[in-house]
Amino acid sequence: MQIRLEHLQSQVQKPIITIMMSPQMQQAIQLLQLPILELSQKIETELSQNPVLEEISRDDEEQTQEAATPEANTDEGRDGEKDLDFKEEFDLLRKIDDEWRDYFRQSGPYFRSSDDEEERRAFLESSITRGETLTEHLTAQMALAASSDEERVLGELVIGNIDEHGFLRISLDELALLAGKTPEEIERVLAIIQTFDPSGVGARDLRESLLIQLRHMGKGDSLAYRVIEAHYELLGKKRYQEIARAERVTVDDVQEAVKDIMRLSLRPGSGFGETQAQYITPDVTVRKDDGKFEILISDERIPHLRISNFYRRMLGDENVPKDVREYIKEKVHAGRWLIKNIHQRQETLHNIASEIVRVQEDFLKTGGGALKPLTMHQIAEAVGLHESTVSRAISGKYIDTPHGIFPLKFFFTTGIETASGGEVSAHRVKHALKELVAKEDGKKPLSDEVLVKMLNEQGYKIARRTVAKYRKELGILPSHLRKSF
Repeated sequence: MQIRLEHLQSQVQKPIITIMMSPQMQQAIQLLQLPILELSQKIETELSQNPVLEEISRDDEEQTQEAATPEANTDEGRDGEKDLDFKEEFDLLRKIDDEWRDYFRQSGPYFRSSDDEEERRAFLESSITRGETLTEHLTAQMALAASSDEERVLGELVIGNIDEHGFLRISLDELALLAGKTPEEIERVLAIIQTFDPSGVGARDLRESLLIQLRHMGKGDSLAYRVIEAHYELLGKKRYQEIARAERVTVDDVQEAVKDIMRLSLRPGSGFGETQAQYITPDVTVRKDDGKFEILISDERIPHLRISNFYRRMLGDENVPKDVREYIKEKVHAGRWLIKNIHQRQETLHNIASEIVRVQEDFLKTGGGALKPLTMHQIAEAVGLHESTVSRAISGKYIDTPHGIFPLKFFFTTGIETASGGEVSAHRVKHALKELVAKEDGKKPLSDEVLVKMLNEQGYKIARRTVAKYRKELGILPSHLRKSF
């Protein structure tokens, strides 16, 4: 008998494993990811939503008075399980309070800011204001410069199409179509806008912007102006000798003109923006004490929480209706997990920061290019965490070190093999590359091939494409564009 397999149908059951995270675990992950200021806001929100939570002063070391409670309660819940054992619950709450008292008592002397520091921080934070946007800045000038309401409205239309860098990114024909005007009328209004501050705004490309800036400086008849106007492409290729011949000047004259051009703004509108400046509050501080580095996790803005005694007494009062006690139990449970997750967040961050400081001790001592190769996998193995947990913990957080404030991610860098078989960080190689270019002869700039050779001589085994990549990341131009004559 012959069986045709294509006609057979089979049902195969395959087990599918789905990982379901509890609300408590989700909260722990969320708190771990939050920087200190956002964490403080999150806790304030929880305080407002959970009536059993209360904030107490760090200086309040008065022992919590416990309400008298029955030994146990054997009422049956709706699922037939025993009701909450109040004595056990209160013992747990007391333990949490004690843990937090110990935690804040230990950290208090290190984290509490002095009066001068608090005053300085308050001044800095109060000084942060919303910056005026480029559109607002130009619109205000248009209101003063317009000779009529019609001209003002037309000017506002043009301004609305100027991007954040100060350039007009739409054609005059399109603007004319939108406004129901002629391109000549639009151009006349644009000419007015191009006289506004910042100098160079309203240009349709970089070349026009540079010319506008030179005219505003009274250099409309200068060599720099003629170089941009007539030799813009040659300027971009740094072909100074050809420009010198065309203008019948020396190469030195052209280089002086180029210096004037380099002082001009490439993005005239960059001094304005929608974003608001923010005062960075580091989550971690590293201080040197008796020759050793001490890791301090910022907690001065984290409220010290506890479960309210009032609600504890209600929980133990048998005269309180059962539905009210159930509500209180739910809120107590949520508050207990919040307190635990905050503490766990601080402890996790401390463990990760301690390991980073241990590995990067040379950088903390000397700075410069002393950063060592470090991956999140290494940290995860050292502190017994998953790599994703390390990634969440360092995301968006900063560390205050003797050499300045850095994102925690700054200390994670790939390794480059050395001639001795060891590894150095990419940061150190970039530092060496930057020094080589800084010391080069401007008339004979170092090519990528030469840079590779010189870095190899210093013991760094690096490929040409890696040098080109690092050079771009450092904002260093190719050798032919760095050449001076």
